[in-house]
Amino acid sequence: MRNGENLYEIIAGNIRRERKRLSLTQAKLAERADVSIDTVKSIENGRRAMSLDTYLNIVQALETSPLALMSREQPEQYIERFIFMMNRCNEREIEFALHMVEQLLKGQDNYLSK
Repeated sequence: MRNGENLYEIIAGNIRRERKRLSLTQAKLAERADVSIDTVKSIENGRRAMSLDTYLNIVQALETSPLALMSREQPEQYIERFIFMMNRCNEREIEFALHMVEQLLKGQDNYLSK
């Protein structure tokens, strides 16, 4: 990540970009993702972290993948790697991997601020 840019900022920017690409308002995205419009606004402005459930609801509403929203550059490269790894896993292992990603996201601010 470049110049102090953290993963939450990247995700926020990607959510905003994908929402606009699909010509969705924040209200429409909120409705599709089953979250409040304030949640969408806060996430897009980088003022709020989100739960894994909220993240996955937004991913689904934007018709994208979890990793695509985490990538700054060349998302297809990361998506292909993720798909390759997950193709060898059963559903329980995939759920575990997603849980671990959530825990990493929650803890990254503490780690990166040291």
